[in-house]
Amino acid sequence: MNHDTTLAQPLAAVFAYLAAPARLAGWLPEVAAVQAEAGPPAGIGVTFGLRLHRDGQDIRGAGELIAYEPPWSVAYRFTAGAHTFVLRVTCIAADGATRVRVRQADGAAPLAVDLDQLRDHIPDIADEGSPGGGHQDTGSANRGPGSSC
Repeated sequence: MNHDTTLAQPLAAVFAYLAAPARLAGWLPEVAAVQAEAGPPAGIGVTFGLRLHRDGQDIRGAGELIAYEPPWSVAYRFTAGAHTFVLRVTCIAADGATRVRVRQADGAAPLAVDLDQLRDHIPDIADEGSPGGGHQDTGSANRGPGSSC
C-alpha cells in the first residue's frame, strides 16, 4: 500500500521531520505516543517505545529504525500487540518541491497514514536552527496528479 503527496517544503526539512521517531504522531494518526529522543536519529537500529490507538484500544509497542539514508529514505518497523508494521519513506526533490511516498509492506496489517498533516507541521521545524533558516513557505502545497492519501 502506497501513500503519496507533494509538499512545497524543501527536501532536507521534509526528511528531517519524517526521520525523527519523536514526530511520528504528526503523520501517523494511530500513533498516540512515542518515547524517543527529539531530533534526528543516531542511525539504523535506534529503538523507541510507542503506543498505538487502534479500534478504541491503546496498545503498547516498540519501534525500530531499520533504514536511514539521509535525505532520501528512512524505514521503520513497529510491533504492537500481535501486529507488525513496516513503513518505508522515500523523499525526492522535484521542481522545487518534495515528493513523499510511504510504502507499507504488502500482506502486513496497514497503519493509517495522513501525509496531509505534514503541511501544518513541517514549516515549524524548517526554521528551527536549520541552515538557511527563515524559510518563508506558508505550508500550502498543491497535491500532484495521482496523489492519494
